[in-house]
Amino acid sequence: MIVLRTSVKRKIMKAVMPVMASGLGTAVFMLCIPLFDRADANNEYTEIENMNSVDNVLFVPVETEQETIEEQLAPENADDPVTDVLVVSEAEQEPQLPGKYIQTLNLSTEKEDLTLFDRHSGAISEETFGAGNGPEYIDLGVGQLRNCTDISYDKVLSESGISSDISIGVGTQEPQVLILHTHATESYEPYIKDWYDERYTSRSFDPENSVIAVGEAIAEQLAAAGISVIHDCTLHDAVYNGSYTRSLETAVNTLAAYPSIKVVLDIHRDAIEYSDGTRVSAVTEIDGKKAAQVMMICAADDGNYDVPFFYENLHFACGLQRTIEGKYPTLTRPILFQYCQYNQQVSPGAMLIEVGSHGNSIDEAVYSGELIGRSLAEYLKENAAAQEPIAVPVMSGMPVYFLDRLR
Repeated sequence: MIVLRTSVKRKIMKAVMPVMASGLGTAVFMLCIPLFDRADANNEYTEIENMNSVDNVLFVPVETEQETIEEQLAPENADDPVTDVLVVSEAEQEPQLPGKYIQTLNLSTEKEDLTLFDRHSGAISEETFGAGNGPEYIDLGVGQLRNCTDISYDKVLSESGISSDISIGVGTQEPQVLILHTHATESYEPYIKDWYDERYTSRSFDPENSVIAVGEAIAEQLAAAGISVIHDCTLHDAVYNGSYTRSLETAVNTLAAYPSIKVVLDIHRDAIEYSDGTRVSAVTEIDGKKAAQVMMICAADDGNYDVPFFYENLHFACGLQRTIEGKYPTLTRPILFQYCQYNQQVSPGAMLIEVGSHGNSIDEAVYSGELIGRSLAEYLKENAAAQEPIAVPVMSGMPVYFLDRLR
């Protein structure tokens, strides 16, 4: 059975457009498109063309609201500051309080009822992706990496064993981690089910339905461990073209404002579908509860992608992979190590993480965000620059009902 895959090729196209424009052409582009195999068969993946059409965005706001979003993302005067949209109470709008370890910025107030999509158009199949087979797969001791570059097996294996030198502060008000979403409207099924409505394009402006909920779950776990985090919920893909350019601007501006940040996470959602139209829910069971499987994508550079410290990113990814898989076996899929950029040039601790697929439910994805957050906190604190405080209050810009759902 042939399996179709959308997100990686789509993201690679965005990353390599400058390269193609420089004259290297499609030959370089083709080097960036690995074939993804299922663990039990060598099946070809290809792109689903219509998954991320701007026309397929669910519940597009009325024209005036859409224009407002576009102005925020690409203001006519680049020197004008973009106003943060914070959903906070009056008390939380006061100067930052001691113990406030999450800053949640630019949170959309859109509300969408995905249960309205009740037509049984196709099937959703649960799949647990295991270890891969083949010379491109590298065993990390705990977890795997798939090397889709020309870098030798021995070199990647050697680099994968080097510890990351990222050192964060614990219990400090200075932000240590930035979480953002290049494709913030990537969303999930509203609940676990074995069918989908073809009218549902797996994109949503509602933060309760999208990868924004996953990012907040990660942020809450970091904050609970005393690690200060900024979660920027900007809808960089309100207009899909140029999403990576806009998220890069967000990352660069945030890092300039907060040089204390050591880790930058871009949280996405994958899309996996079989040739017969069956959508895949990439799922496993952790502590008796279903969780969406997770895949990290780590950029490599052959001189064309301007990621000068990509080996440092690789050290970080492999260390985090070992921690996640060691705590929660089967939660991860092999790290994808390939020629690309995905804005990972901004930091030696930058990573793109795909959480689940478009067949997974929002609860499965949010639960995985919680597990990622716990693992990342543990991993970062191994080299923490300060002792963990005895008690860490967590305050967030998310509405109370949203926090309750995440917990």
